[in-house]
Amino acid sequence: MTSALMTAMRFDEADLRANRQGELSPAQMERVKSARRRQSMIAGILFFALVLIATTMIYAGQRNQNQILALAGLVLIAVNAILVGVMGRAFMRLGSDLRAGNVEALAGDAERVLRRGRHGDNYLIRIGGASLPVTRDVFQSFRHEAPYRIYRTAHARLLLSAEALD
Repeated sequence: MTSALMTAMRFDEADLRANRQGELSPAQMERVKSARRRQSMIAGILFFALVLIATTMIYAGQRNQNQILALAGLVLIAVNAILVGVMGRAFMRLGSDLRAGNVEALAGDAERVLRRGRHGDNYLIRIGGASLPVTRDVFQSFRHEAPYRIYRTAHARLLLSAEALD
């Protein structure tokens, strides 16, 4: 069963050994670094796109004496500030995980939860009082109500590895 989890979650025995010792493996450190770079790139692109749109809206609103358009531009600036804060917080959490190098272990019976929605299905694994969003492949790799130990990063809570306990 662990080999199916290894394939779905993209980890190996070396990763699992490091996680059992409460540490990130070198490969997992690279995964976290990659996630951090990807997240900062997305945040940068989103920030500049929203600044450009807001600036255009404010300019067009002033040029055409359209106060609604100018106000919409100001609201977009506020939304952009909130998004920057949220993305910055996530960036700092990943940085904390990289500096500390610690992992958190959750153990207990894994409950598979499927939430159907209009825009697609959401797959969750509930274990040790936590609900973890997962991909369909990871979801299918777990047995319902079977004992598992799951390892994740302490701050960003990225899922790293798992093992069946029976």
